[in-house]
Amino acid sequence: MKIYALHFILLTTVTLFVSCEKDPLPLDPSSIIMPPATQQGINTFGCYINGELFVASKGSSVWSIPPVSGSFNEVTRRFNFQGTRYSGSEKSTSDYIQMSVDVLDGLNAYDFQYHEDGKSRGYTNWNADKCNYYYREYPGFDMGKLTITHLDETKNIISGTFYLNLVNENCDKGDTIMHITDGRFDYRY
Repeated sequence: MKIYALHFILLTTVTLFVSCEKDPLPLDPSSIIMPPATQQGINTFGCYINGELFVASKGSSVWSIPPVSGSFNEVTRRFNFQGTRYSGSEKSTSDYIQMSVDVLDGLNAYDFQYHEDGKSRGYTNWNADKCNYYYREYPGFDMGKLTITHLDETKNIISGTFYLNLVNENCDKGDTIMHITDGRFDYRY
């Protein structure tokens, strides 16, 4: 009987030790993949920035902003949306993409537009190792489109795809234009 009791104590101790929560290890960038195109409200956000994969991810935040956040006002039809990528344990290494569009006709494609009300920043880098980029009219391209592929106002789910062309004429750390392509999101508001 002593042997069974010893095995039980040893097994319990090992189980408790293994189940203790540890600080998460930094993600290996090669293990990050584009989220699937879903319409279930599972709060996913992914795209490519000038060919580099950007996926909203959890991490340390100054204001406790979730990786995917936003709102859809069913009266004004304004959809504000943001995907935040936390790149490690430092709060300052994060960046995000912010979008705002009026969803007037349900399932449809909508042009992004420049707004003077301060919501025209499209890409923000908290580390300042890259430039911030903005919705601006710029010769030779459109600002982009957001296509709503699923809208369920009963379950509060909005899903779709997008592409953006953003500008920073004064960028000294990269290109003047930022191309965001192959974007997809699935959000419960």
